[in-house]
Formats: sequence, C-alpha cells, structure tokens
Amino acid sequence: MTHVLKHAEAITRYRDHTLVDQALVSSLIEILAPRRREADIRLFRVSNHGRGLQAELTARNNGTDVEFVAPGPQEPVPPSLKRAMTLQVVTMEAVRVAPRRTRHFYWFPVISDGEALACLELSVSRPLSSIATTLVDGMIALFRNYLGLLQYSQLDTLTRLLNRKTFEDSLQKILQAPDSCAGNQPDNERRRRGPETDDWLAIFDIDYFKRINDRYGHVFGDEVLILVAELMRGVFRQQDKLFRFGGEEFVVILRHTSEKNALNVMERFRHEVENHLFPQVGQVTVSIGMTRILGYDSATTVIGRADEAMYFAKRHGRNQLRYHETLMSSGELSSQRIMNMDAEIFIGGDSDN
Repeated sequence: MTHVLKHAEAITRYRDHTLVDQALVSSLIEILAPRRREADIRLFRVSNHGRGLQAELTARNNGTDVEFVAPGPQEPVPPSLKRAMTLQVVTMEAVRVAPRRTRHFYWFPVISDGEALACLELSVSRPLSSIATTLVDGMIALFRNYLGLLQYSQLDTLTRLLNRKTFEDSLQKILQAPDSCAGNQPDNERRRRGPETDDWLAIFDIDYFKRINDRYGHVFGDEVLILVAELMRGVFRQQDKLFRFGGEEFVVILRHTSEKNALNVMERFRHEVENHLFPQVGQVTVSIGMTRILGYDSATTVIGRADEAMYFAKRHGRNQLRYHETLMSSGELSSQRIMNMDAEIFIGGDSDN
C-alpha cells in the first residue's frame, strides 16, 4: 500500500500536464512490471470536439525509461483506441506476435463528466490479473480526478478554453525548449527536418465587440464568445493550444506545421467565423495577426509581433489575417509605423474594436 501511495504522490506533484502524464506511465510500469521490459505503455491525450475524435501521444516507456513525446504532425487515431473511447469501456485484444508468443493489449479510456480526456494503451506478455486491473483502474481514477482539478484552474470559465495564465506558462515552455522552434536552427538543419517543426502564434480580436454588447446586451455578447470558442475547437488540431487572452481577444499556438499550413488554417478559421450565423447578432468577424515563434524570442517579443499584425489588420479594414513577417518584408509595417501605432493604441485610438 505504501508503494502505491508513493506513486499517487508522484502523479499529483506536478501542475504541468506533460510531467503528470510521464508520472502516470512511470508509476504503472513500476507497479506492473518492475523489470520494465515486460510491459509497454503509451498515454494519449484525447479530445472529441468539432473535428471528431483526436488523439496525441504524450508519454511512453521505451523499454528502459519513460519519455515525453513532443508534438508532431497529426496522425490517424488508432482504431482500438477509437473503439475504447467510443464505447467508454476498457477494451482488450490478444495479438500473436510470434509462433509461440502473444501480446495482450488493453485500452483504458479516461472520461470525466462525459468529456474525453485521455486513453492509456497497455501491452503485456501475460493477461492482467484482477488485482493488477484494479490497480490500473485506481491509478487512472486518480489521474482523471487530478486532471479535473488542473483543468478547473487552467480553463477560462466562460469559453472553456485555456486561460491567460496557462498561455503565459505554455509559451514560456515552448521558448525554453531549444529543439521545439525550428526558427532557432540553421537553414540546413531546418531543411533536413522539414518545415513541419515550426511553431506559430496568432492573436485575434472580435471586430466591433463593444457594439455587440451595447446593442444586444452582455448575454448575447457572452454567447458570441462561447460560439467563437466552439468554432476554434472545430478548426484546430488536438496538438494546437487555444486560449482566451481576455475580453474578446483570443490566442492560438499552432504546433509543428509549415508556414503555408499555418496561414491556411488561420484563414479557414476566419472564414468559419465570417460565415457563421450568430443568434440575434447575425454576422461576426475577426481580425487576426500571426507570427513565427523563434527560439531566441522572449514572450514579450513574440506576442508584440502578433499583436502589431493584428492591429494592422484592424486599421486596414478588419476581417482579415495579417502575417507580421510579410508586413515587415513588404515595408507595410516599418519600425516608425510600429511606434506610431503603439502611441495611438496607448491613447485609445481604437477603443471601438
């Protein structure tokens, strides 16, 4: 019992989701297979919103140790995992891997209040005993409940997107990981790894949101915020991070994709909002600014670039996406112009959104 309590303490020691995931996998390996090679465990974070079921591998044991899996290109959801999450029950399968060797696979769904959170895939050389199954169930229940507490502190209460404090932590973590930003690597290294390793920051603002509140009231204004958040979930991937920055301003961190794909998905989102019929309000539009996250950036610098591009979009017609790097290379956004924009923003030159 003391051994199990030690692992329970390890799982609840962290606030970072990746460390919590690693602690769960590490604990289960030590409980089920002290020699580690007897079991393989993979943990997937799962969501089921507008894009359907999405799964992202976040932690696994590699035979000798537990490793964090960095976000990569979106991959299809494994059929067995999809079945377990759809049925919301533990599923099992025996697979013959050699003439006299069989592996037993188990998929444990992690569901909280009907919301898909994660799925644990366990592969062992012998079927789990009832005691072992009970132990896994108990550890997953602890993991599920702790995730619920973390989400409560990390989510915006209205939109259920990640909140501003979580955004600051997430961006800082990306900037501190030297291999996570391809923009910090030599050109030959980026070509070798491909463009799918870049990260991007986009900030967008709902156009004329103050007028919506003034004309229709805050109840309909809140509904617009909630529906915009739902449209975000429907467009972006599991590995992308979605935040409500404050008021009518939102942030998206696009993970590990190319410049072309990042621009395309942000433009697709802009169209989704423009073409959506909002109850009572009708048409709503957004102005978006985007920039690449570079390894040598500070949080203030990267946010500032995206913010400058967004305000440029608002001052040049709204309902558009502007990319900071293009604005700079074309001369549309110069250093002097940035200073003028900052001064106007400071004195409230664009208070009507």
